Amino acid sequence: MRIGPRWRHPEFEVVEHLGARVLARPDVVPWVRYVLEGGQSLHVAAERDDGAWQLEGRYPVYVIPAKGSVNDSAPPGARWAVRHFARGGRFVSSLLGDRYFRVPPVRPYHEVEASEVARSRGISTPRIVASAMYAAGPFYRADLVTAYIPDTSDLVEALFDTRRKGAGGAAERLDVLRTTGNLIKRMAGAGIRHRDLHAGNVLLEWQGAAPKPHLLDLDRCDVGAGRVAVPATPMYQRLRRSLQKWERRTGLHISPREWQTLADAVDDRP
Repeated sequence: MRIGPRWRHPEFEVVEHLGARVLARPDVVPWVRYVLEGGQSLHVAAERDDGAWQLEGRYPVYVIPAKGSVNDSAPPGARWAVRHFARGGRFVSSLLGDRYFRVPPVRPYHEVEASEVARSRGISTPRIVASAMYAAGPFYRADLVTAYIPDTSDLVEALFDTRRKGAGGAAERLDVLRTTGNLIKRMAGAGIRHRDLHAGNVLLEWQGAAPKPHLLDLDRCDVGAGRVAVPATPMYQRLRRSLQKWERRTGLHISPREWQTLADAVDDRP
């Protein structure tokens, strides 16, 4: 499916105002309208929110108290993560900055479709609350609002946090890599192909003895019709290159046993 600028999803309402077009869960439509009619983007509104804090990253991600109506199903104290779409790669980003050409697939809407399909197939990813496109001539900029998951770290922090000299002890590191490999295996079996599965796109929620993995940045995901399996090897190889880059950058290394644990989990070997 080629998802264009007028695409809709049955679980989301469309809010439009002066070139902005937002897909929003019904409970948050009043907040979205308030923000747009005030001349702000969702990301700018989050930055200015009195209850906001900022996460580290290539582009600021703001965590804010969840908004919505009294019928909102979000639990008390729930928060959202609001991010602005930012390009990777020095050359392209130097030319276009945070702009994308207004042709299919429109990335914030593609992420909605991929996220909803992945969640329906048992692949955990933060629930999308709103997805925004701001058109300007042949280009657009974009924001995404998702549920914030507390007590998490991405795979980079779990394995290469120099303040901790890696995640916990050897057993914990093996759990992290086994969990990640199992995620890749399940994605492949569910027909979910992530074309940029780097270490920052695996979020680990620390609950109980083993971490629970969540997949991020699904605007780079292809979701096949039905549950037709796709090869796991390309995603494993992309992740391996990412981890090797972090080895070189930090001077911390993944041991041969740890590499084997990751590979065995992808291949479903005990």
